[in-house]
Amino acid sequence: MSTEQQMQQGLAELPTWLLILVAVAGLVGEMRQADMPGVAMGEIIKRVLLRFGSSALFGMATLLLTLAIWGDIYIAGGLGIVVGLLGADIAGALYTRYLAKNAGVCDVTPDSGGKA
Repeated sequence: MSTEQQMQQGLAELPTWLLILVAVAGLVGEMRQADMPGVAMGEIIKRVLLRFGSSALFGMATLLLTLAIWGDIYIAGGLGIVVGLLGADIAGALYTRYLAKNAGVCDVTPDSGGKA
């Protein structure tokens, strides 16, 4: 296999590696945040899967869109990782808010419409 063919094969596998990197970043972030006393293991697993999935979804969507627009793998990888982590944080915060609302500890009333 020539050097050019090896380079093409490496570039063909690059989105797969970036998917793994973006998803693992979300996994590590949630494991760091889930280390709280009194949190059940089932809840930690749900949060990790939510963060892992949202990180991979948002990150890869941004990665592929940026790669299609600009064609630069470094810009695409950087934006994919940043947006993946932000997407995972937003998904985790929304899930936490949903749990708080179901538990009755959230102070938002249904008729407030998000206004203070």
